[in-house]
Amino acid sequence: KKLGVYICTGCGIGESLETKKLLDVSANEYHADVHISHPFLCSAEGLDLIRSDIQNKGLDGIIIAACSPRAKTYEFSLNSGIHTERVNLREQVAWCHAPNDEDTQMLAEDNLRMGIVKAQTIQEIIPYITEDPESDILVVGGGITGITAAIEGAKAGYNIILVEKEKAIGGRAKKLYKQVPYKHPYQSPQSPIVHERISELENFPDIKIFTSSEIKEISGQPGAFEVTLTRQGKEETFRVGSIVMATGWKPFNPSGLTAFGYGKLKNVITNVEMEEMAVRENILRPSDKKPAKDVLFVQCAGSRDENHLPYCSSFCCATSLKQSKYVRDFNPDSRVYVIYKDIRVPGS
Repeated sequence: KKLGVYICTGCGIGESLETKKLLDVSANEYHADVHISHPFLCSAEGLDLIRSDIQNKGLDGIIIAACSPRAKTYEFSLNSGIHTERVNLREQVAWCHAPNDEDTQMLAEDNLRMGIVKAQTIQEIIPYITEDPESDILVVGGGITGITAAIEGAKAGYNIILVEKEKAIGGRAKKLYKQVPYKHPYQSPQSPIVHERISELENFPDIKIFTSSEIKEISGQPGAFEVTLTRQGKEETFRVGSIVMATGWKPFNPSGLTAFGYGKLKNVITNVEMEEMAVRENILRPSDKKPAKDVLFVQCAGSRDENHLPYCSSFCCATSLKQSKYVRDFNPDSRVYVIYKDIRVPGS
């Protein structure tokens, strides 16, 4: 193969590494047809230089020793039709190791060697296309996500197989008393949309629903999966072309949040337990079953916490506002307090 090696010295690379030694690796060890350094390789001038070499010198592949492959992807794509290998001398070498150090230089040279060898040996990738792929779609999970996926697939004209391990579809969404407003006028909690979706789902003749069923085995490949499920002790096998995994979620385990007294103080509950109370249309203190007159919501309990989950769930704030409305609706004389870092209520 005729290869071109292009080493960028910008962004501190040239100040941290000996460019001449890198050029010697490409010229003397691997006999690259072109070996050039440039102070600003992603500039118009640098890119024109590479394009000119590809066209005039008949290069079969190029090695760009510069910044991360995640950077300048558009610029270095070049639309040349030949393989472009990226070697990261910036983030993985010059920016994170001692400049002008022997080990840093050795690391850069080894990375360049690997890039050149890969460009020398790589073969054209010819994608395998399954002949006569199956068009049926398997949806695993019968919650609101799985139901929505099944409906949209059926609308697009596909046969759908929906598998749910519980006795009925609906998942956790079916256990909600109300949900955060999802349609105009967006002012009060609304009835869960899952009930409408279930009715819509059951009207599609192209959707086959398996409840009390579990996937035993999946084999094959995209376009030609063979799926075996178990239902009431019996097995059934069918073929599908694609699979949607919509297996639901589990509530955060609050047992580790000892500072809040969960598990020790009876009147400390989770928002899941609060929702269960609302379904029964009463908000009662677990300790004495009397109506709760003062309710405190603690936000970010276990979220945005380096000792538990460092990220925001993007769920709890809206849920607490919704459940605050429950408390007031069931007992207009009650008082509600919300302790929060930020109120985060992403829109739809």
